[in-house]
Amino acid sequence: MYHVAIIGTGRVGSSLAYTLAFEPYIEELSLVDIIPNLAKMVAEDIYHGISSHGIDIRINAYEHSKYVENADLIIISAGYPRKPGMSRRDLADKNAEIMKEIAEATIDNNPNAWYFVITNPVDAMTTLVHRVLRGERRVIGTGTNLETSRFRVILARELKVPLSAVEAYVGGEHGEAAVLLWSTVRIFGKTLDEYLEESGKSIDKEKIERYVKGISVEIIKAVGGTRWGPAGSFLEIIKGILLNTGRVLSYSRLTKFDNIPEPVYVTIPARISRSLGPDIWGFLSEEEREKIKKSAAAIYATYRRAVGVLGFE
Repeated sequence: MYHVAIIGTGRVGSSLAYTLAFEPYIEELSLVDIIPNLAKMVAEDIYHGISSHGIDIRINAYEHSKYVENADLIIISAGYPRKPGMSRRDLADKNAEIMKEIAEATIDNNPNAWYFVITNPVDAMTTLVHRVLRGERRVIGTGTNLETSRFRVILARELKVPLSAVEAYVGGEHGEAAVLLWSTVRIFGKTLDEYLEESGKSIDKEKIERYVKGISVEIIKAVGGTRWGPAGSFLEIIKGILLNTGRVLSYSRLTKFDNIPEPVYVTIPARISRSLGPDIWGFLSEEEREKIKKSAAAIYATYRRAVGVLGFE
């Protein structure tokens, strides 16, 4: 049984907290938000939602992350949200200080915790959290797992097949430099080319890419932000860590490339469990690998921007 802390109980954090309350391996949740009374009222609302389901879970509510103790997993979702017209990268300056404060406030009281970063721009912020924690804790980011979900949804829709028939992954950066890994697509276990030839169907790859990279903007315009997509997608990663599932997922982990001075968090789909990896790098096309390297360079540039804001050398 596990104790999970969620730092930041806004739209995504609160949705994820409610989702986790129904997971049988979670016995304690700690919710944190600096807005007075917010975490407490989110906890109260969750209690009302689970009361008729026979679920016994302890939910703590705090207004500072320094009060979180002995968590098995610390999820960082605090930060300024993306608004219409904003790039995820635009949030780096504002959210860097928040990442630093949370990491510093939680490290001593949570000696065995994993850190799971959600806050955008997530790959750069995950790299920053790793630096602040001095490599003393295990850290991963959401990576492109949400893009992977969107990729599978639009493929199933365009090909008119069940979602369960689709395998596909996205790598690179969460955002502008996401890389749709067409070589990983399988429909009913067949490669995309094999399936299209046998079925006589066709697809518009540019349309699919526009959807994967742009649908979040439409959701933000209509309802103010994404909520259930992230909660469902990130649950896969949380299970991977806590339950040692060994599934291949599109999360971000620390990777070193020859063209970048420091390792950065970037997504190369990989096995997730208490031991991370191996990844599928060797199965990707050369073009896909080059695009992921370019994504990593973009992540590094955003990370360096955040480091500059904090005054790190």
